[in-house]
Amino acid sequence: MEYDFTFAVSGVDVDDRAAVETLRRHRDALLARAGGVDLLCVTGSGGSVLEAAAEAASAVRAAVPRLRVIRLDRGPVDGRGCVAHRSDGAPVHLTPSEAAEIDAGLAAP
Repeated sequence: MEYDFTFAVSGVDVDDRAAVETLRRHRDALLARAGGVDLLCVTGSGGSVLEAAAEAASAVRAAVPRLRVIRLDRGPVDGRGCVAHRSDGAPVHLTPSEAAEIDAGLAAP
């Protein structure tokens, strides 16, 4: 299953044309800045939302090695803790412990 994620990232920003183009070309990812936070919107695939998040984070780090995925963005997507969407548009509501598990996995190189 494919899931769409928004990650808070560091190491690159929207003014880094090479990183922006590489992420767009290799992962169809979008780098943006909102509220002083650099955000990366990207799709990941996996048997679960946890596997898909790990796959997406690993792929963007491979494409742009200086990029650091910090955490899932927990912005006000729909007011109910939605931090991802399946590619068919259905929201994925994670419990705080599931979101923390993804964040812990993102810290891995």
